Amino acid sequence: MTTAGNAPADIVERAYLWSGEFEDPLLEGLFRETTWSETVERMRAIQLGVYMFAGWSVVEYFLFGPTWTFFILLGLRGLSPVVSRLPLIFFSDVARHRWFYAAVTGAQVYILSVFLVFVAAGVMEPVEHALSAMLFTFAFYFGVPNRLKFNIAVSVATIISFICVISSYPEMTARSLFLTTVLLSMSSVVGAQAVRVSNRLRRNEFLTLMHQKELNEQLTREVAVRLEAQRAVRTTEENFQSIFLAAPLPIALIDPVSYRVIQANNAMLELFGINGEEVSSIDTRQFFADEEMRGRLSEAVAGARRRGPVEARLHGPSGQIIWAHISAALVRFQGLPAFLIALQDVTARRREAEALRDARDQATAASRSKSEFLANMSHELRTPLNAIIGFSEALERELFGPVGSPRYREYAEDIHDSGVHLLNLINDILDLSKIEAGHFKLHEDEADLDAVVASACRIVRHRAQQAAITIETKLPTPPVGLLADERALKQILINLISNAVKFSEDRGTVRIEALVRREGLRIAVIDKGIGIAADDIPKALAPFTQIDGTLSRAHEGTGLGLPLAKHLTELHGGELIIESEPGVGTTVYVDLPASRLTRRGCNLQVV
Repeated sequence: MTTAGNAPADIVERAYLWSGEFEDPLLEGLFRETTWSETVERMRAIQLGVYMFAGWSVVEYFLFGPTWTFFILLGLRGLSPVVSRLPLIFFSDVARHRWFYAAVTGAQVYILSVFLVFVAAGVMEPVEHALSAMLFTFAFYFGVPNRLKFNIAVSVATIISFICVISSYPEMTARSLFLTTVLLSMSSVVGAQAVRVSNRLRRNEFLTLMHQKELNEQLTREVAVRLEAQRAVRTTEENFQSIFLAAPLPIALIDPVSYRVIQANNAMLELFGINGEEVSSIDTRQFFADEEMRGRLSEAVAGARRRGPVEARLHGPSGQIIWAHISAALVRFQGLPAFLIALQDVTARRREAEALRDARDQATAASRSKSEFLANMSHELRTPLNAIIGFSEALERELFGPVGSPRYREYAEDIHDSGVHLLNLINDILDLSKIEAGHFKLHEDEADLDAVVASACRIVRHRAQQAAITIETKLPTPPVGLLADERALKQILINLISNAVKFSEDRGTVRIEALVRREGLRIAVIDKGIGIAADDIPKALAPFTQIDGTLSRAHEGTGLGLPLAKHLTELHGGELIIESEPGVGTTVYVDLPASRLTRRGCNLQVV
């Protein structure tokens, strides 16, 4: 339903009917509902006039005497209070307003009929009757709470009926009849116009009251919202104060203009050794150890708000340097802007980071020194070892004549084997140090897998024969060609086959298989030896680490074979995978990417 609070301005100014009622039926209905009790009370108020109309019978007794005219008028006037009460008895509910107006109109017509009967009796002068008619007309307009169109209809009916009745009087002239008609018409026009103006004024007042009511309700809501906001602000400030004072981190509120401390919690006071009474006179810029930071404090605070904590050096209570992470936020405190500054003392962590950085630098320097030492020592040891190997080989083969006793030849053979072993160890150490330092360069060229496997088996075959271990190969047909560093690939296979032979039982078998897959080339070295536990595989791949690390271990070695093979495989873009189970055996896979296969290798059937 339309309300005055949201009624458009054109409705307030122009949307009225000729009768002064609202043009909008919804708005008129709201007005009627709002003022209905007043309408009913007005109808009750005119009952006094109806009783006076009925009491006119006393005057008529003196005019007519105890005649039939008197008794007829007495009966008619006696019924007028009953007729005028009918609208109040049956139709006082606003939902039946149409019947109410119809009943009121009927009561007016009834009273008018009684008056016309009295006029027809002709006991008074025409002028007196005309004044009575005017009185009835004004009474209908201003006293009876009826709609204007019904009052006009009753008024017109009164004028016409009255003129018709008094025109039969012998003393009535045309001029008197005309003047009476004009007088009654003017009274009706004045009454109708007065009611029109009154209707519009009452509705304007209604709109004003409704608008005022809406404004009052809106003001009440705004006041309630404001009070709620004030309560929320007070609650927030109280909670803020509780959290602020109890926070374990140093927190302070800073004036963004003067950088004076507005308020600081106990943690902040303890961190800088400040008395709580003098905190408001402290300029926070004096705590910053860097002059540049003091000059750019506002920029630093803005940066801390946008990008997160900034790190700065601060002066402690005893002049010591405190490293702190500074977090900042712009807040309103007691209605004024302020910086909320939170500090986190990271001095200990800073020292730990510096210690770790120093340790890292020392470790890097030590690693560099180790690599340089290994490179130099490997070079220095290779020269005498090559001489030892060459001279022992000359003695073993008796190149310059017999050595005499056969035992000398055995000693020369032992010297040769030991020298070769030492040279291989030195080469492994040198290669591993180069790989760790990132200095190992691959010399890639097209290599034949069959030739590389055969060469590696030939080098290890002597050791395998000593333990009666059979080395079997199963390679693709036709032979696979691949782009690789042949020496590095051979080194991978030598290390894997040597380990397989070393950890196999006597009279066992070591198998070397190769398979071209969609992902690339897979080379497998398989043995049925002692195997490795799953938890020990990472140890086996660590340099200088052996699974059996005791001095009484059954197998010699430096623990460089698998780590070196792993690094060399990864340099080729591949992956080394170990599958093993104690007492069952070990399978080591060397997976090389398909990009390593040459055109000749790609012609094979892919599995």
